[in-house]
Amino acid sequence: MFRFSIFFRSHGFRYSTLSSTIDANRNPHLLLVDYLMDSLQFSKKDAISISTKSKVTHLKSTINSDLVLNIFKTYGLDLPQIRQIVSSVPKILTCKPNKTLEPKIRVFHELGLSGSDLVTFIQNNPHIMWSGLGTKIMPCLQLLRQILGSDEIVIQVMNNRTRRLFFTNNFMERLSTNVLLLQNFGLLNERIVMFVLNNPNKLIVDPTLLESKLSYVEEKLGISRESPIFIHALSAVLWYTDSEIERKMQNFRSFGWSDSDIALLFMSQPYCLTMSEANMRNKLNFYMKDLGYTPSYLMSCNSFFTYSLDKRVIPRNTMLKILREKKLVSSDKPSLITIASYKESRFLEFLRGFEDDVPCLREIYLDTVKRVS
Repeated sequence: MFRFSIFFRSHGFRYSTLSSTIDANRNPHLLLVDYLMDSLQFSKKDAISISTKSKVTHLKSTINSDLVLNIFKTYGLDLPQIRQIVSSVPKILTCKPNKTLEPKIRVFHELGLSGSDLVTFIQNNPHIMWSGLGTKIMPCLQLLRQILGSDEIVIQVMNNRTRRLFFTNNFMERLSTNVLLLQNFGLLNERIVMFVLNNPNKLIVDPTLLESKLSYVEEKLGISRESPIFIHALSAVLWYTDSEIERKMQNFRSFGWSDSDIALLFMSQPYCLTMSEANMRNKLNFYMKDLGYTPSYLMSCNSFFTYSLDKRVIPRNTMLKILREKKLVSSDKPSLITIASYKESRFLEFLRGFEDDVPCLREIYLDTVKRVS
C-alpha cells in the first residue's frame, strides 16, 4: 500500500500534512522508530531503544503525532526539549492533541511552568497526561494552592518523588482532613506547609493514627507543639508503632542512657528514631564502647547519629588516628565530630595538607571508603 506525504520543515521539525492509511501489516514499533528518526532526528539506536521501552502499541497516523509536537512548539519548547519529553514518555505521541494534551499544557503553563521547567515536570509526572483535567488535576491543584499558598510551592510538591499520590481521590480526601487536623492542633501554617512539602506521602495516613502520633510526640517525647522541631519529630514517628519506638529507646537504655537523656537527644535530633535497631546499636557500640563517648557528649554532638559509620565516621577516624600517632595533630584538635562534619571535598583537602609527611594518606582513605561501598 502506498503512503503519500508532503513535508515541510519549521524550526527543525518535519511535519506530515497528508497521510493515507498506514499499512495494517506493518510492525507498529518499526513505524514508531521511523517516526522518531524522521520527525525528531533520533539516531536509529536511540529510536529503537525508545520504541522498545515504550508502551505505544500502535501509531495510526503521523498526523496525530505531528499535532502533539506542534502543541509543544506552540508553548515555546525547542527540538531538544521535545526530544527529552518523547524519550521519557513516548506514549505522549498518541495523546489526543486538542482534547487531552493542549488543555493540560495550558494549565501547567498558567501554573508557571515553561521551557525546561515544563519538560522536567512532564518527565517527573508522566501519568498526569492521562489523568482527568476536571476530575483529578484541577481539584488537586486547587487544594494544594489553598494549603500551600503559592504556585511555586505547589510545583515543588508536585515534583516530589511521591507525586503519583496526588491524583487519587483518597489522597485529596486524606490531605484535606489531615491538614485540618494539624491546624486544629495548633501548628503554625508555615510548619504545615513544610510538612506537606517534605512528607506528602505521610499525610495520607489514617487521621486517627495522625491524631495519636500528635499526642505521642507531645506527651511521650515531651516536645511542645510550639517547638520548630515538633513537625520533624512527628515525621520521624509517624510510621512506627509505639512498641517499635519503645524498642529503640530500650537500645539507648541498655547503653546507660536515662529517659531524660533520650528525650533530650530526640528533642534535638528526632530523626534518630528512624534508624534501624541494628544501626542504632552499632553506632552506640562504636561511639560509647570503642571511643568512650558519654551520653552527654553524644547529645551535644547529635549529628554523629546522622552519619554513616562505615562510609564516613570510621574511615575518617582511622585517618585521625594515623595523624595523631605521627603527632601531626594534637590529641583533641581537630575532633572527630569536626572532621566528620566536613563535606567530602573539604576532608580530602584537609588530608592534602599532610601529603609531605604521609604521602599516601588520601589514597589510604579513598581505598578504605571504597572497600565498604
